[in-house]
Amino acid sequence: MDKLKQNYEEILELVFKISYLCLAFATFISIIYISPIQPILVKLTLVLGLFVILVRIINRKKYRKMPCLILMIFFCLSFLLSTFMNRQYGMTDNLKWILWTGIQFFALYVCDLDRDTEKYRKEFNILSHLMIIVTSVSAVTSLVMMVQSYSEYLTTPEGEFIVTGYTWDRLWGVYTDPNYGAVFSVIGFILAVLFIFQQKGIKKLFYVIAALLNLGYVTYSDSRTGEIAFVLCGGFLLYFCLIHRKSENKKYRYVKNLLIVLCIMIVSVGGMQVLKTENTRYQTEMANEIAQKTTKPQTTISTKTKKGNKIQTARHENIEKDATNGRISLWKSAVEVWQTSPIYGAGYSTFISYTKEHVPETYAVNNEVGDYTSMHNAFFNTLAFQGILGFVLSLLITFRIIQYVLVPVFKKSDSDSLYLIAILAVAGTVLISMLLLLDGIYTNSPSAFALWVFSGYLVQYSYQVRREEKG
Repeated sequence: MDKLKQNYEEILELVFKISYLCLAFATFISIIYISPIQPILVKLTLVLGLFVILVRIINRKKYRKMPCLILMIFFCLSFLLSTFMNRQYGMTDNLKWILWTGIQFFALYVCDLDRDTEKYRKEFNILSHLMIIVTSVSAVTSLVMMVQSYSEYLTTPEGEFIVTGYTWDRLWGVYTDPNYGAVFSVIGFILAVLFIFQQKGIKKLFYVIAALLNLGYVTYSDSRTGEIAFVLCGGFLLYFCLIHRKSENKKYRYVKNLLIVLCIMIVSVGGMQVLKTENTRYQTEMANEIAQKTTKPQTTISTKTKKGNKIQTARHENIEKDATNGRISLWKSAVEVWQTSPIYGAGYSTFISYTKEHVPETYAVNNEVGDYTSMHNAFFNTLAFQGILGFVLSLLITFRIIQYVLVPVFKKSDSDSLYLIAILAVAGTVLISMLLLLDGIYTNSPSAFALWVFSGYLVQYSYQVRREEKG
């Protein structure tokens, strides 16, 4: 009976995680985001997530030892305090995001520490292949859009402005934002590389193609966030993949493999820049050719597009003015808002209303583009949204997980080594994204999903290792 109950619980968790991952992609793939499918996935995932949490509360003895559990409860309480203290600006949306944050923590991250790690390994394989397939299909579709010089602006029923195709000299493709698309593609690339080294024969071809497609999207998205994550985390994984190859001469393998990875990364980044330059030339020639063949007015990619009552300027013009593309100004803005509410912050969904009343001259609500709901940094976001309480708790959660998993993971056995290194590389990719985008928390993105699910796997594995060492 207990075994049957356990099987049902494991199936429920897997179904929920697949549902959440589908929702995450639906939220960032334009055509699905504006369709009736996305709201259905929201409701389904929310119900399944709350049901998973309920099951875990009932069986709390199996989960209460999970590292960071208490810190995460306090983080949600901090979020609730911020919501209550800023209730004059609205509470509904903040309460919704408290629920989603709880689902990320207590349904995605929390694991059964005593469960056989092999079962989580199988779950990882299922979710990883789903991510590889979706990112690869999205990448190839986006690349086709670029070759055809396709560009279109979509509007949701709520009036939200969405860019698709090859626009403003960069590839948005099927994604609602090329920076997030690039991060998803780096994750797809890392997972594909893992299976390249694990598979044999013709099976490798599928993963090679998937890796190349995702790398292609990273290249033409022109996302510096994606490129940094590719170099650091992709290089990290590749180094350990080379280290764990069977070799007779192991004397200089660490230095040799490091040099190999450095050369590969340098050539890759150089090649990406050349490909982007050639594509810009190709797009210009295509536009000129179309203009010469017809006298009818053409819909062209303009350098300035309306976003609300503001003007969205082309990417290269923004970067020429500010290499950080406004991020430093946003981080300063986060501190300015935090200083007006240092303990509990301005709230997440109430941030704009609060800021316009208390700090109307700050960059977040006083610029040429429009109102920013994110400071493009997860930790500055938490500081502004939840004050010093949320900020300190977010740091404690981050460093506690890192401290708990690093030593056990690097003591890994050969059979688990690449699997664990790949998870670390994915987590590192999301961490880089969190430093430059709204990611990891306050969002239902595929990378946020990967962060919390994969971090849970690492913690569960590390717990097993630590328990074995204690005897």
